[in-house]
Amino acid sequence: MTDPAREGVLFAVPDNVAPDQPALDKPAPDKPVLDNLVPESERLPTPPDPKTVSGPSEPVLDWKPFARNGEWRRAQAAAHLLPAPPDVFAALVALVGVQDDVRARKYPAARRALGGYAESLKGGEAAGLVGEMALLRSLAAPEVLDHGLAALETGSGIADPGELSEVLKPAHTHPLTQAEAYNALGVLHALREEPDAARSAFGDARRLDPGHYRALMNLGNLDLEAGRPAEAEMCYREVLKLAPDYEGAHHNLGVSLRRQGKVYESVGSIRRAQRLSVRRSQQETREDMREQFRSNPKLRAVRWVLLAAAVLIVVLIFRSAGG
Repeated sequence: MTDPAREGVLFAVPDNVAPDQPALDKPAPDKPVLDNLVPESERLPTPPDPKTVSGPSEPVLDWKPFARNGEWRRAQAAAHLLPAPPDVFAALVALVGVQDDVRARKYPAARRALGGYAESLKGGEAAGLVGEMALLRSLAAPEVLDHGLAALETGSGIADPGELSEVLKPAHTHPLTQAEAYNALGVLHALREEPDAARSAFGDARRLDPGHYRALMNLGNLDLEAGRPAEAEMCYREVLKLAPDYEGAHHNLGVSLRRQGKVYESVGSIRRAQRLSVRRSQQETREDMREQFRSNPKLRAVRWVLLAAAVLIVVLIFRSAGG
């Protein structure tokens, strides 16, 4: 079984265990459909109908105030509505990607998004958007985020809370990585059967990032392990408001329902989790293949050779049929 400390989320029940048996670990999904999973607190208010705007006194929707508050998804939406220059919008899209991937504990994907963010900053500076790019750098310096991600990656597998806290210090220097640092520490405390310390760490993660659904998931798992399935159910339902396609929450919701005697609802939740798990596995396989082709020139060459061979075979088949 995968080391739970490396996964950063505690599961009440693994796939190969009967639904009413508790367990701790299961990987978080590769990437829940986060692009349209905007928590209510992060949703951008609907702009007024231009026909109803009476004059120039109406304030112009601007992405900068949202960015200064760390509301990256709202900043992205505002930049889209303005519209902002392409490099500004691309940079904000990349930052939202970093946030989503860190929440899902997809550090390699977060690094790719961070690389896209850095490229957008350079492109904006080259295009003369000095002020906008300087603001973004001051709010989310690529170097700071890189160090934070490195700390999160290094912390995987550390079994001592004090040592882990020391390793995770760089992740505490930016809000985009700080909540995940607290979540990782909470997971370790939970594995060490220190529920009070774990709950405190998960609570800190949620306070810093209300959209961190895995931290909320872990709070529900603490309730489930403590024999409070009704409280756990409430947590899991809140998780699903943030991430409707998070199969882990569906699975553990099924467990909490079963422990309350709600067998019919439980079966539906667990089956939903199984379907989502299959979908996620297929998506991960496709993404892994794309990444391998992207990073390995030899594999790209092999792909073109195989495509050419397939075309040649089809041509020969048609010629044979015609002859």
